[in-house]
Amino acid sequence: MIFTCTMNPSLDYYMEFDGPIEAGSRMNRSNLEYYEAGGKGINVSIVLNNLGIPSRALGFIGGFTKDFYIYLLSKYDHIIPNFTYINGHTRINVKCHATAHTNMNAEGPYITDGDMKNLAAKAERLAEGDYLVLAGITQQYLEDDVLKMLGTVIENKVKVILDTNPSLMKEALQYKPFMIKTTAPELAEMLGEEIDTLEKAAEGAKKVHEMGCDNVIVLYENKEAVLACAEGTYKAEILHHDKAVNTVGTGDSMVAGFLMNYRRSRDTLDSFRFGASCGAATAYSRGLATREKIDAMYDSTELVKID
Repeated sequence: MIFTCTMNPSLDYYMEFDGPIEAGSRMNRSNLEYYEAGGKGINVSIVLNNLGIPSRALGFIGGFTKDFYIYLLSKYDHIIPNFTYINGHTRINVKCHATAHTNMNAEGPYITDGDMKNLAAKAERLAEGDYLVLAGITQQYLEDDVLKMLGTVIENKVKVILDTNPSLMKEALQYKPFMIKTTAPELAEMLGEEIDTLEKAAEGAKKVHEMGCDNVIVLYENKEAVLACAEGTYKAEILHHDKAVNTVGTGDSMVAGFLMNYRRSRDTLDSFRFGASCGAATAYSRGLATREKIDAMYDSTELVKID
């Protein structure tokens, strides 16, 4: 079973405007509003759902937004909520889509020691054959607890996939996680060096692989992706032309596609290719990737060895 964990999920309130938003004006009026269950781990679960793969969603939700958040997930047949309920309110983020997009993200609720222990107890029940995807920002005050939780689940032979704070991912290398998915700025923070070209991203990915991670994927400027693994270092295009619709969720889609393919084939390179096609499908879609769009992108997605 694939488990996704989102430490600070959000109820995303989208507002769409025909023209630009005028700062200081009382007359900015949207022409469309809707809500979505947000969070990077949830994005992974949604793309897995679109591929017909079940997943259990871990993380913290609570307050008056909790029930509506669960309701929004109910439209997905293959997402099984398994959240830890807290006293604080799940945050609401406002996404204003206009001539230029503007996001207003809340900090989120405080997670108590008891809340974290409840989440860790759920994670510790995972076993060999399971996958745990920790995606999205981890609250800084929880990093030590989360690192301990990751060490325990990896000891239990769970394959752990990380897309979270660079400092936490670097510390987790001691446990040899299955995968890290990151970006060039985050990779630069992990390694303490500048990553300003695709070639440097590839070199950095290889270093992290040699430090203990089986598979390292770096998304470079939402245009290309690099994989460093036992078979070598490879790249794949995500954006095939300039008419991308949406790059939000591109990396989450890559993770979902990689896992779906890897569980079936155990072929790392083809899983990277399929993951890249999922990322491309999201980039050229209004929402997250669908199976139809992914299949259309797969044939045009090629891997190039770069080491």
